[in-house]
Amino acid sequence: MSDEATAVTPLEERVIAFYGDQIPAARVSEDEIVVPIRPVAEALGLAWGSQNNRIQRDEVLTRRMCKVLMHGADGKVREMVCLPLDLLPGWLFGVTTSKVRPELREKLTRYREECFRVLWQAFRPQILVSETLTPMPQSGALIQLQQIAEMGRAITAMAEQQIEIQHQQQQITKRLNKAGQVVRGMQGDITTLQGDVGAVHVRLEVLENRLHPASYISETQAAEVSNVVKALAEFLTGKERAKNHYQGIFGELYRRFGVASYKLILVEQYDAVLAFIASWRTAGSVEPPSAA
Repeated sequence: MSDEATAVTPLEERVIAFYGDQIPAARVSEDEIVVPIRPVAEALGLAWGSQNNRIQRDEVLTRRMCKVLMHGADGKVREMVCLPLDLLPGWLFGVTTSKVRPELREKLTRYREECFRVLWQAFRPQILVSETLTPMPQSGALIQLQQIAEMGRAITAMAEQQIEIQHQQQQITKRLNKAGQVVRGMQGDITTLQGDVGAVHVRLEVLENRLHPASYISETQAAEVSNVVKALAEFLTGKERAKNHYQGIFGELYRRFGVASYKLILVEQYDAVLAFIASWRTAGSVEPPSAA
């Protein structure tokens, strides 16, 4: 595709959690998913300029490459170079292992083995539904059933993301336990070496707290966020029934506060999240209020 090609506006955007990385992807038609390559290259420690040149040199990759208008990590819309999801493994297997830093080679292997499947599963319900549905008059009952189906898919997607997050947290916990053992050993060594000079008291709790991730909201607070989102979705459905407001509100919430699940909202973000949802309800618009 030439550099002058017009950028595509996607039907849907998602950010999928993958072993601690946040991978953006988009659905540009009823049955095609694309992945912006630069975020994946940077996650693997690869120079984007070199990888972009490699795509341009490859006859198949450059022919099916496209440019898509997508939200970046900072929330701004940018034109991104993308490849269809089915070509992602081909691009990954074309990465020369020697070009990847030694500590990232295991990560490259995970991307080659699992990235395609994880991204496909995230979009699979929408694609399967689009392939099986036949056009028919949109009655009120049919619209309600479609909304219920879309809400179920959104809940399923969130559950899959939560499973991935729990897996990551288990890995973090194992690493923290090992780090704690090292710190305790250092504490014992320091006390022994000081001898008559005086025992040095190492505050192990302080060091371990620094190793722990940020404090997330409690289960009660997470339930409150879920309830107010549900209430807002029902309110907006009364204004526009043909749209999945439940998924839309969560999507805007995740994008604005930089989280992959409402259970990962930080304690210091909690009041701002509730205020944002309340301001949306007060505005009475199906579109989210502009950032202050």
